[in-house]
Amino acid sequence: MEKNKIFLSHRHSDTQSDCHRIRETLEEEFGEDAVFLDIENLEPGIRFADAIDKALTESKVVLVAIGPDWFGDPDENGITRLFQAKDWVRREVSAALARPDTRVIPLLLKGATRPTADQLPEELQELADLQTFEISITRWKYDLGVLVEALAKLIPRKKKPVGPIPFNPNRAPKPKSWWAKNYLWVLGVFVLLIIIGSWPEGDYYQADVTGGSSTEKIAIEEFEKLKDSNSERNETYDNLPLSNSESNEAFAEDISGYWLLSDNQGNTSTLVFNQYNDDIQFIEYNVFNVAIGEGTGSINQNQLSADYYNSLVQIYGKLKLSTSTNGQSWSGTISFPTLGTSSPVALKRINP
Repeated sequence: MEKNKIFLSHRHSDTQSDCHRIRETLEEEFGEDAVFLDIENLEPGIRFADAIDKALTESKVVLVAIGPDWFGDPDENGITRLFQAKDWVRREVSAALARPDTRVIPLLLKGATRPTADQLPEELQELADLQTFEISITRWKYDLGVLVEALAKLIPRKKKPVGPIPFNPNRAPKPKSWWAKNYLWVLGVFVLLIIIGSWPEGDYYQADVTGGSSTEKIAIEEFEKLKDSNSERNETYDNLPLSNSESNEAFAEDISGYWLLSDNQGNTSTLVFNQYNDDIQFIEYNVFNVAIGEGTGSINQNQLSADYYNSLVQIYGKLKLSTSTNGQSWSGTISFPTLGTSSPVALKRINP
């Protein structure tokens, strides 16, 4: 029988509400059938003892949730429930510790501390020697995320669909059209084309005069005259590249789709991009196809910059990349201002 489940042992009067929240997160990550929480997972008509034994047989990990009242209320003789032979929590933990192929993890909740061996029944004293894991109410999401990643090394995650996210155009201002920004100098170029019938040999500016469909060569001497006659548009002319200039700046194409993000340490993740004009959005997935981050930003010619948020560790960062291959590959850095760190990263397009 395959052992691929997580058994969550707890005392109802101690940590029931906390364990329900933990169970929901674990089911999201590993699947509903992968988590056993005693009574709620019992099949109709089955004996409780048999159900516990069956669940422990299938469980690779047993989380022992320990809160301030884990020992239970004392009876009339002052003996707490944990020291009573018929206590179910005692029987669950004892059975789990007796299985060499089962990982038992004491889970400290609500500020509880690790019990010492002299505080435990004899068959549970091994629990005091095991490495504990604490989930604090003030760091609940972060601590639980760390626990999930640790469990993922032992239990297979459930498969989740990966797909592009819907782009929200309301997040960014709508950019002006190419014609609205450049119509004055385009009209000037057309007038110049009518006046001049032939172009002298030599260096020339290369200007896109039809909004991207074709180009015309404009002699430098004539171009400078046109430029001087329209000083208000000098900024536009100054930004036009010479066709034989030293500028080899690449312009990025649409980057919508799937990309592999990698760093120098060999860590990788998948970024799924959507692009709307110059604005971008992306979601980051880890190797288990679980969303762990997201970002928004923009592309300016061959430069990409984006604000990044890692939901797993709840930290913000900055992604700054550039391309010299027309957007086929990118390289740059990802930095985390609050930590004062940055790391070289690279993007490479992949097929999902």
